[in-house]
Amino acid sequence: MEAALAKEDLTESGFGADLFLLPVSESFLVYSPSRRLTALMNAPAAKELRLALKSPSRPFPKGLEGFLEEAAEGNPEGNAIGPPPDFRPLKPLFLGLLPTRGCNCRCLYCDFGAGGGNGRDLAPPMAARALGWYADFLREARLERMEVHLFGGEPFIRRQTVEVIVHRSRLLADKYGFDLHLEASTNGLFEPDYARFVGDYFQAVVLSLDGFENSHDGHRPVDPGLGSFAFAERTARVLSGSQTRLCLRCCVSKLNIDRLEEIADWFCRRFQPAVINFEPLTVNPKTVSAGLEPPGPYEFARLFCRARARAARYGIGAVYAAVEGEPWRTTFCPLGHDALIVNPDGRVSGCYLPRESWLAVGLDLDVGFLTKTGRLTLDPAAVVRLRRLSRDKPRCRKCFCRPVCSGGCHVHHSHPARPADYDDFCRQTRLIAAVGILEEMGLLEVARAFLADRRAMESLADQKSDLLEDG
Repeated sequence: MEAALAKEDLTESGFGADLFLLPVSESFLVYSPSRRLTALMNAPAAKELRLALKSPSRPFPKGLEGFLEEAAEGNPEGNAIGPPPDFRPLKPLFLGLLPTRGCNCRCLYCDFGAGGGNGRDLAPPMAARALGWYADFLREARLERMEVHLFGGEPFIRRQTVEVIVHRSRLLADKYGFDLHLEASTNGLFEPDYARFVGDYFQAVVLSLDGFENSHDGHRPVDPGLGSFAFAERTARVLSGSQTRLCLRCCVSKLNIDRLEEIADWFCRRFQPAVINFEPLTVNPKTVSAGLEPPGPYEFARLFCRARARAARYGIGAVYAAVEGEPWRTTFCPLGHDALIVNPDGRVSGCYLPRESWLAVGLDLDVGFLTKTGRLTLDPAAVVRLRRLSRDKPRCRKCFCRPVCSGGCHVHHSHPARPADYDDFCRQTRLIAAVGILEEMGLLEVARAFLADRRAMESLADQKSDLLEDG
């Protein structure tokens, strides 16, 4: 292929919207997520590449022809780059159930409004009706996987409802031949016998464990002066010996950021989880009142990458959710993937956060209602509205992370009223994503040097446009 033809293909296919140039210390990283194309080049080569793309008469510099041919050929079938169509058959990622908004813990960063156990409960008959509707839908749609997730509050404080969900799901899966996947998020504050029940019947459990005792109890007290670490650590040990896929979710604040690598090592040695999810503290009125602060974005990116490397030595993945996934990802959470989450009052939403939190930022995330007779009524326009949420986010338009993180949490991070400038979530996400690309290329020393250079990190984190054509 002639270099000129490759250039023409790049222009006509709109490839410029999927070709990014990132400063990495004294070099530049060229990146195309949908084509899985990466290259590290020096500053003169990056300049020549930009000039050649902008000028129809300017030839590509020698040495780059093959790279650009690969770029043009990376999508040989002309597949569209971008999210799936808005109007497509409903295919729920999972059915979510909220047994209760109540909780038996008083986490200082929780904005679910559940502390102290006061919260409306999902009646067991309503849970059974939701599962019945879901099974009927799967049969009609000829889908084979039945995936049910429990959220809260703390779902396991309503054990009768949980047991109805577990056994009704198993009955329906056995009756209709579904591949059943039960998953729950929990604080683990229950006795060992119940932990064994959870480990036996749930295919996956996301357990909150915020590192060592001082930081965990500093984040997650049961009551003033009484921490929850001993209970959560004991549950983690029981679940690690069960058949369930254990994910440890660690909230990261200034209380535990300095020991992130040690925490990763301890988690791997002690519990052998399937995965560790490190999640930076989200600031809200409760965290401010409690004096909890999130780590800075440069500090978090550097120490998370070290913790990830430590976990990798054990063959265990340490993840930061905003950069996990395959391009093109329309959203990094269930919202927009047709997840249907049944609330205790019968509302069906695309998000498990409390309704008040998303209404406060101008979002309507309800998609339907489950009646007392077991009929689930969905609003097709609402489903399409949720699918489109990640489309119009001004701060994301020229960011190389857009195809993966999709702007982060729609409620906390990228709702319509948020400023267009990058914030700390953006900065740490951009840094971690860039380091991940370098590591996948085998450029481990380049990645380490980059993380040790604060000025280089700032240059990449705050670059206003990553599009190669904008330079």
